Amino acid sequence: MKRLTKKLLLVSMIGTLSFAVPTAKEKFIKADINNDGILTSQEFYNDQARKMEQKTDEGKALKGVATAPRFHMVDQNRDGKVTFKEYDMFHTIRQKEMKNIRNKGQNYSQGKGRGFDLFNRYDKNRDGSIDKNEFRPLYNDMNKNKNKGQGGGYGR
Repeated sequence: MKRLTKKLLLVSMIGTLSFAVPTAKEKFIKADINNDGILTSQEFYNDQARKMEQKTDEGKALKGVATAPRFHMVDQNRDGKVTFKEYDMFHTIRQKEMKNIRNKGQNYSQGKGRGFDLFNRYDKNRDGSIDKNEFRPLYNDMNKNKNKGQGGGYGR
């Protein structure tokens, strides 16, 4: 019974993490207020303001405000509109840049920054979340290694 409870808790925690990271499509849809499939500069900046207000309401620091993307950075063809294709391309590049910034200068031999490597090992489609198809190998690997380490595990 203890093992089942422990596994269910772990599954629910990891499942929550996979839904905590919105995809580029979800972010785009949320920003596209009139649902026309295009972001105007007004929608783009309104979305940024909404995110900052949400962080403030949650008591979180407004990190990255000075380096937040500007509309012209996302509007690659400079037509005054951002399509999902442009948004997705920018989002993908931005995520890679942010990952590099977080890992920059960290000493991997001391275990810093290794969470990204572990997460990326299981996030096969690189969408920033671990879905149910990607979770099975993670779950199997955890069960395979559960008795390794100090103390031999819980519930014995």
